[in-house]
Amino acid sequence: MNGAGAWRRAGVPGGWALIVASAVELVAREVARRAPVEMIGGWRPGLPALVLTAAAGGALVLASRPGAGRRAWHRTAPVLFAVLFTTGVAYQLQLGARLQSDGFYYYAYLRSLVFDGDVEFSNDYRLLGLGDKPHLFRPTPTGHAQSAWTIGPAIVWAPFFGAGHLVARRLNAAGAPVSTDGISYPYRQAVCIAGLVYGLLGCWFAFRLTSLAVPPGMAAAAVAVVVSGSFFLWYLVKEPSMTHAPSMALVSGFTLAWAVTRGRRTTRQWVLLGLLAGFMTLVRWQNALFAILPACEAMVALWSAWRAGNRRAASETIAAGLLFTAAATVAFLPQMLAWKAIYGSYLAVSPVGPQIRFADPHLVDILWSSRNGLLSTSPVLYVGAIGLALFSIRQPRFGGPMLLALALMTYFNACVQDWWGSAGYGGRRFDGTIPFFCLGAAVAGERTVALVRRRPVLPVAAAAALLALWNLTLMSAAHRGAMRIGESASFGELGAEQARTFHRWFGHPFTYPISLLFALRNGVSPARYDLLSAGRFLSDPLQPYGRVDIGTADEWLLGPGWHDAERSGPATFRWATREAQVLVPLDHPAPLRLQVQLHGFGFPGAPPQALTILVNGHGQPPQRVGPDWQTAEMVVPEEHWRSGVNRLLLRFDWSRTPAEVGLGGDARSLAAAVDFIRVAVVE
Repeated sequence: MNGAGAWRRAGVPGGWALIVASAVELVAREVARRAPVEMIGGWRPGLPALVLTAAAGGALVLASRPGAGRRAWHRTAPVLFAVLFTTGVAYQLQLGARLQSDGFYYYAYLRSLVFDGDVEFSNDYRLLGLGDKPHLFRPTPTGHAQSAWTIGPAIVWAPFFGAGHLVARRLNAAGAPVSTDGISYPYRQAVCIAGLVYGLLGCWFAFRLTSLAVPPGMAAAAVAVVVSGSFFLWYLVKEPSMTHAPSMALVSGFTLAWAVTRGRRTTRQWVLLGLLAGFMTLVRWQNALFAILPACEAMVALWSAWRAGNRRAASETIAAGLLFTAAATVAFLPQMLAWKAIYGSYLAVSPVGPQIRFADPHLVDILWSSRNGLLSTSPVLYVGAIGLALFSIRQPRFGGPMLLALALMTYFNACVQDWWGSAGYGGRRFDGTIPFFCLGAAVAGERTVALVRRRPVLPVAAAAALLALWNLTLMSAAHRGAMRIGESASFGELGAEQARTFHRWFGHPFTYPISLLFALRNGVSPARYDLLSAGRFLSDPLQPYGRVDIGTADEWLLGPGWHDAERSGPATFRWATREAQVLVPLDHPAPLRLQVQLHGFGFPGAPPQALTILVNGHGQPPQRVGPDWQTAEMVVPEEHWRSGVNRLLLRFDWSRTPAEVGLGGDARSLAAAVDFIRVAVVE
């Protein structure tokens, strides 16, 4: 007993020393780009990452041991935070995390406020390498550069930026080529460290929130699974200079504060909750939607007071709501002052930001599209969504407002012009909903564990079905010749072929049920949903046209009747047989101008060629086709098109093989070469 205690007393300081040494070494690599100790500097970042990831798992196992209560988790939290922080910095180094993308625009606030004392970003944009973006320098009413971004990230990054300044000054004094003007790498990388710290803090808040509904072990497992299985992990270790990590932390803290004070909130707590609401909106404007949580609570309280005829309770609820709103406005004041300086108004909408189209939401796309759909790219959130719905049924006053907030955020994000998040990874604009999904995943996990205890045959049957499916896809690969029976094979390449086979049979399972409905409605396989749905023409009002470039990545749009792709100079094309089909996916029907760039198969004595296009079976006026490149053009009325997949049949009067007309031995049946097919809304 005494020996074990001695080992524990010796091991704890030793463990902390290892963690701290690893953290210092990795942070120095990240911010100062040099190792404090030469020997440690020889480490590869992956080594401490792997060791500390294992340590984090061990800490979770210890905290989850039978009989461990909430105190055990609170004692374990500092160890977990330190280990995960160090691991996160190691992965930031491996993945090359840096200031990038929208992070530049948020960073401009910080650099300008600290070094210039203003919010005029012209010089900051140029220093950050954004001088080639003329739309940023279009003068505002006050003569400032444009900005469609928030000031909040600059505020939360400021302490880390200050630390980066100290590092930059020290390196500069030592003769290193490091500037101290807020642009060099110590400042930029310090912001990456800030993103990791705030993201982990948000995970802690999410754990505390989730453990209000389930045991701590299940809560911790749910947070770990949701964070590591969703887009959020990317914004901790790959693009931590985006706002998603601090945004998630603030929404998690706000939701936790709302949850622990529900039904017994004091006046002071209403004010603090309002300040949190304003500040999280300062980081990302759409976070204002999460104010629906206390709003729902207030509406229920008002309804109860009205039914009971309790005027005093109603007055107190209204007063609390006014205090909340006033406090939120005060916290949001820095953004209003920035807008006043940049645009001359305390409330402004930047012309360089994406449009919000409330009448045209892409609700199906934002959840299931292959173009950054929330559930299709982060399928673990399916579990969280189902669990949150179950929790809302069980505890409607707790889970109901959260489910409503998730629905509002989904609708709002679906209305943004670039609903897919531009070049971002995954459903990034749902960062504030991560704590909701954590709670939902924990509830779903609890229900699943209970179900397995009652029906232990279910996981066995599921495993057996997966093994059988693995064999069926392997047999298909052998049948198709992708695996040569009896010869050695790369499991990586073979696995890829099996995955393609699975996709051909079932499509993307995490787009169910939408992909199945799409397939039934359009008469295609579920596998074609991924591209045909995401690639719909006319889905963006700013692009009222669409083009099928025949011969270039066109397989997903072609039906039968085409030969292999060819190139002639800059043009790519395919030869069509007498009848060739093209699929044209449309967001909605409209009168469209249809253009086909083509030339007929020419040879001495060739008969006149003509093209008739059938749009979903509706014939269009025939077009003469000569042997030289030309554009056949026609206007197809709206009633001939449909929302979804449209089938264009290119029907030619005749086709011949080069062999039968004395032009070599080519036995392909050729009618015409087609370069592109274009549709555009008739103005």
